[in-house]
Amino acid sequence: MIIESRHFGYIEIPEEEIIRFPYGLYGFEDIKEYVLLGKVGDDNPFMWLHAVHNPDVCFVVIDPFVFKKDYSPSINEEVLHKLEVEDPTDIRFLSIVVIPQDMYKMTANLQGPIVINAKKNIAMQVILDDEKYTTRHYILEEMKKGA
Repeated sequence: MIIESRHFGYIEIPEEEIIRFPYGLYGFEDIKEYVLLGKVGDDNPFMWLHAVHNPDVCFVVIDPFVFKKDYSPSINEEVLHKLEVEDPTDIRFLSIVVIPQDMYKMTANLQGPIVINAKKNIAMQVILDDEKYTTRHYILEEMKKGA
């Protein structure tokens, strides 16, 4: 399948890599299919979550464990059921990143992670009921702590 991207032009993606969001993302409830572009490497932990059918919708995302090793979101049974999770090891987390003009102040949303059943490619954004996580967690500050 070929998708169009305002940022990357035309991209060929295997259909089995499409991640379905039955409920969409907050603010983008009508967009149900995304693809993850880019691979995490030592020099670049960022990826792009790109809408399959909308060339203008693309989010920078990061695996929160890359910069916050002790991240431990609690996911309730209702969410696990909606995502058809049979084995907890199939769960993958992503955080949406905001990159302001001053890149050193980039943040990740740890309070509203994207939870993915990686085995079935079904996902949803979850709002955690945990005050230790914020919607604007400073990525580089946390990486310095872990270094």
